[in-house]
Amino acid sequence: MKKLVIILAFVFMLDTLSAQDSETKTYPKHEIGFSVGAFPTIGALMSPDDFILPFSGEPIFGHTDLIEEDNGNYEKMYHFGSYTFNYNYHFNSKHSIGVSLSWVGKHIDTYWEYSDDDIVNGSGWKHFFTLQLNYRKNYFHKDKISLYWGIYHGLTLCVRDKNIIPSKTHYYFLGSTSNARYYFGYALHIDAFGIEIGEKYVFHAELGIGTQGLLKTGFKYKF
Repeated sequence: MKKLVIILAFVFMLDTLSAQDSETKTYPKHEIGFSVGAFPTIGALMSPDDFILPFSGEPIFGHTDLIEEDNGNYEKMYHFGSYTFNYNYHFNSKHSIGVSLSWVGKHIDTYWEYSDDDIVNGSGWKHFFTLQLNYRKNYFHKDKISLYWGIYHGLTLCVRDKNIIPSKTHYYFLGSTSNARYYFGYALHIDAFGIEIGEKYVFHAELGIGTQGLLKTGFKYKF
């Protein structure tokens, strides 16, 4: 009986090593990539100034927006999408974890009279830098095509130019417009559907919602 247990344990160990070796040979462990996303919801989970309309003048979805009032106040926003660098480590052909760094930029032209002694009249940038951890699962793989879903979460740092923010903090019924140049917020992104084509040099496209965009496309290198 003892010999049988030893033999079975030895066979199990060989089978495990063989499977691991086969997995290593057939599927790369590391992946780096770059992607561009359209219509990110960056800022929506950060502050009333970014989320509550019409006070912010920045839509949750959309690349341009204009708020204009009868008293001469206006704000134009030009949104340039999201740009993401990503690294993932693959445990096997199905499961991987990684980290991503994203940038989203909003260029703003504004003339806003909050009070007689606090008028904002200028142009500038609102930068969002997002660091996120992610988990991804491949649920289908055949030949050079894979289908997957994933979830990202982390923190976003917002950096605003001085000439587009008020000098005071103004409070509204549903929130406030802050005069802070730097602030942090929670960042969430969900890839509901992703497809990648290739083995070593890979093209991918994703549909999702969050900080990296509704539609995201890019390239990956696996090694």
